[in-house]
Amino acid sequence: MNVSRPFTRIAIGAVALCASLVLVESSFAHDTGRGYIAMGDSIDFGLGASSPDKAYVPQFHTHLESTFFQGKADLHNLAVPGATARDIKQGQLTQALTETIIHNPRVISWGGGGNDLLNFIASPQAATCMKGNPSCLARLNALLNEFEQTADHTLRDLREAAGPGTPMYVRTQYNPLLKAACGGPTLPLAQLANAVLEGSPSPRLDRGMNDRIRELAHKYDAKVIDIFLPFYLNADALVAADCVHPNDVGHAVIRDAAIFAYAP
Repeated sequence: MNVSRPFTRIAIGAVALCASLVLVESSFAHDTGRGYIAMGDSIDFGLGASSPDKAYVPQFHTHLESTFFQGKADLHNLAVPGATARDIKQGQLTQALTETIIHNPRVISWGGGGNDLLNFIASPQAATCMKGNPSCLARLNALLNEFEQTADHTLRDLREAAGPGTPMYVRTQYNPLLKAACGGPTLPLAQLANAVLEGSPSPRLDRGMNDRIRELAHKYDAKVIDIFLPFYLNADALVAADCVHPNDVGHAVIRDAAIFAYAP
């Protein structure tokens, strides 16, 4: 197998972006005074879904309209394919804070981190981490620390602007390389991705990316859209053919995880 395939296929997904922009544009209208504000990367944007209504954000928005808002509410999906945590902070946070002020009541969701790891996992040096190479582990921990700090600043600003009563959600990351056609669980890169996301005693990664996301959720009183486990258990059915994004069923699983997190 060519292990670079899952990463080079990202460019293919970007082509879908142009076709989707017109569909997303209508979600920026301010019609109701109530709003769901979504931030994130290509997963939150909806790539991998066969149509915009199959993506998890619009589906969760529909659920919120019938439960939390009890009526129509604006959807402001600020997510951008390819965005890192720093990109989300620099390119989406200002608009999200504006929408937070404009809308009341409001719900906010944040997803990110996958693109922060992508270049590292795809690099030749990544394999040395599985052997416990100190310099590789140091580089990886530095990357995770930077991600955590950036996400912390973003969630802090969101909570300060939204106040204590506003529901906030943060999404964890899944491992698409577990899909058999993308390498499968025996692929060393897939094993490394598991360790980076969930932590592992070997290599020595006590706090994975998802551990840090869960801790930040607790710190800022946010609910966790926790999706690592369902994708771990059934990657073949949930990951799209591009080996990066969720397919329609995967988006439905993320929607269900969001609904589960919403439940009192």
